[in-house]
Amino acid sequence: MITLFSRRAMLPLIVIFCLLFVSNNIRKIPLHSSVQFYKFVSQVPIPLKTNNESPIHLALPKSSHGGNTDPTTQNSQIPLKKIPSALLEFTACSLSPNRYTNHIRLPNLLYNISMSPKSGEAFDNRTFWNPTILALPYWAKNQYLLISMVTPDADPYRRNVMCEANICYPKSQKPKTTRERTCSDEDLAFLGRNGGLRCVNPPVELNVPPTPAAKCDGEAQVFSDIPGFHDPRIFYTGRGEPILMMSSQSQYACIGLWVLDLRALYPQLNNLFSSSPKRLGPGPVISYPTLTELTKNPSSARQPYEKNWVIFSTSPSTSYIQYEVNSSSRTIAKLIGGGLTTTNITSPLEQSCLLPPTASELESGKYKESAKWHQTTPSLKLILCTRGNKTCHNQPENAVFIALIQRKNLNAWNLPTRYERFVVVWSADPPFNMLAMSKYPLLMSNETTSGWTAEETWDDVPEGGKDGNGEMYGEEREHWGVFTYTTSIAWAWGREEGDIREKGTGFLDDEVVLSVGVDDVGMVFAKVLVSESLVCLRVCPGAD
Repeated sequence: MITLFSRRAMLPLIVIFCLLFVSNNIRKIPLHSSVQFYKFVSQVPIPLKTNNESPIHLALPKSSHGGNTDPTTQNSQIPLKKIPSALLEFTACSLSPNRYTNHIRLPNLLYNISMSPKSGEAFDNRTFWNPTILALPYWAKNQYLLISMVTPDADPYRRNVMCEANICYPKSQKPKTTRERTCSDEDLAFLGRNGGLRCVNPPVELNVPPTPAAKCDGEAQVFSDIPGFHDPRIFYTGRGEPILMMSSQSQYACIGLWVLDLRALYPQLNNLFSSSPKRLGPGPVISYPTLTELTKNPSSARQPYEKNWVIFSTSPSTSYIQYEVNSSSRTIAKLIGGGLTTTNITSPLEQSCLLPPTASELESGKYKESAKWHQTTPSLKLILCTRGNKTCHNQPENAVFIALIQRKNLNAWNLPTRYERFVVVWSADPPFNMLAMSKYPLLMSNETTSGWTAEETWDDVPEGGKDGNGEMYGEEREHWGVFTYTTSIAWAWGREEGDIREKGTGFLDDEVVLSVGVDDVGMVFAKVLVSESLVCLRVCPGAD
């Protein structure tokens, strides 16, 4: 008979055995490294190397996004959630869609972004594109972190830069709050008459070392020898960690998705996060101190080139990935540590809410049957009441997740011709069934779309519309064919959260910031009251 003492004596041996087993079964990543693996530099990237020695092999780090390591197959038996009554209020449609493009036009402007910093710094004439924007805590000196890609100029290395940035508005525009900033004449010279988002400090390069590709065949072969990461996205986890997710060569296939805590590249965030006026102590625990690749389970489900995954958190300790969503299915898995995941947990009972092009759309010649769906990172938790309505905050049925998704229309050569933006809403609890989505694609007030004539595009705004100064911008209609797409979404700066862990949650009277790419050569953004984006919703099958 095993005594209590002998069981306690055996415990350390069992722990050591488990650690050895795990470490021998997690694939290791060969990367040139030193203890201080990442370096954040202001001008030229200087990778840290170890002379000419063999690469140091770093095991995948253990993430503290814990949870059951067994596949969460029991979620297939959980009944689908019904749509919250508060969400039904947004199914009414007060706006009429454009009779040609079928878009709903929101009253919000798209604003310019400038990476050229304030006076005294050299003008930055590089071309920046595909922005991703994250709000800093409200007590920070500046408002946002801005990351963008740099268009290569005879340089195969993919480069990405970051700065702290602020939004300003022209003097003629009445401030909504006392914390909004007024543009200087110099700001307007860089941003245009409507103002916008501008770097405060010179953009600095994010020096993340290249990763090796395990296998690049066929069309993916071109990516095997292109070093550096691309398509960066930044967001907060449920515990308030600022995460950088990026595409880079995969250790399992050709291109995969990797995550890294942004504090490993930008240590200034450590002091900022630990200086909250409402909470003592250090900032959130770092789950991803080193570069960690996200996986798929089973591995046979992995595509040669993976991109545009969406991470969302249900609590400080639990996060999920939505890999893809299309007109027939969704795939969601739970993160269980070190980038590892469960198998798909979505319910087989769910009917897709995303519809393929209709027969009339196909007949118009504006759509192809090959249209695909393209995600925007991340998903945000929304409480379906205003911030001041404390009585409804603790009612679980009022919590949902919202995200943006885009219908990617392709031409005969399988190249994108137009992205159409929709809001999607899903349940806040497993199996996260889709509850509702926009009936019509959404455009901003001064946004155009390709595929139609200028007259058709602006049919819903005969006079051409007005900018933030109340001036007409109809004379700019010659730019009607611009190709725009949304790269990321975040809660806007200025909310006085009590805790950094609240950065991923918002209320109906909060604003979101949309990061928008333009023709793969430019970038703009929009700020939208979240309640105004939930316009003309369509209830998903099975959610009513």
